Amino acid sequence: MIKIQNIQKSFNSNTVLKSIDLEVKDGEVVVIIGPSGTGKSTFLRCLNYLERPDKGIITIGEITVDAEKTTESDIHKLRKKTSMVFQGYNLFKNRTVLENLMEALVVVKKVSKKDAEVLARQALEQVGLSDKVEYYPKALSGGQQQRVGIARAMVVNPEVMLFDEPTSALDPELVGEVFEVIKSLAKKHITMIIVTHEMNFAKEVADKVVFMEGGKIVEVGTPKEIFEESNNQRIKQFINKVNK
Repeated sequence: MIKIQNIQKSFNSNTVLKSIDLEVKDGEVVVIIGPSGTGKSTFLRCLNYLERPDKGIITIGEITVDAEKTTESDIHKLRKKTSMVFQGYNLFKNRTVLENLMEALVVVKKVSKKDAEVLARQALEQVGLSDKVEYYPKALSGGQQQRVGIARAMVVNPEVMLFDEPTSALDPELVGEVFEVIKSLAKKHITMIIVTHEMNFAKEVADKVVFMEGGKIVEVGTPKEIFEESNNQRIKQFINKVNK
């Protein structure tokens, strides 16, 4: 269970997040949509303290962190509950695919190299890249690199996986292979929070859709409630625009 209470974030005089509240159940897939520049990625990054919120409380499982009185130890514990899949892959270019996955297991989770290799190979098999273990990132397509990024996030067995526009850096023909991997994770009831501009994907994979604008959550509902039944004119306008 994830509980997010009153998350606020400003950069100088620019208030980006305005009292965000959200609950995510175990095994739930939550997709966040909304216009660019509305704070979606900042919100996601606040959940694992890549961005430190100014105010607010985040609870993941048994760990609760209050932004106004947190410690580095609290932040470390919270981060161990999450893993992030970035827009730009963020792979170590001088390490093989296998080494990229083993790194977090050995360094963060203190898993032995032997066991880390077994777990890394299993994760790569799940994303269809078991034949690429000795490749370096530059030898892979963008879609393959992002699938490595997903495998790296999976392998540490987090309580929640965070996806920050995972296909925005990909050519259109490579988007599908990444979404297929995410859909397979959804079928395994892995808790995920996903920021995306791909509305059809949101409809298909989400248990809950969050529409954000102006640093606030405007509406939360099922895909049907948001995409078909919402009476909010701004949501209707946004969906009509992106579907053109």
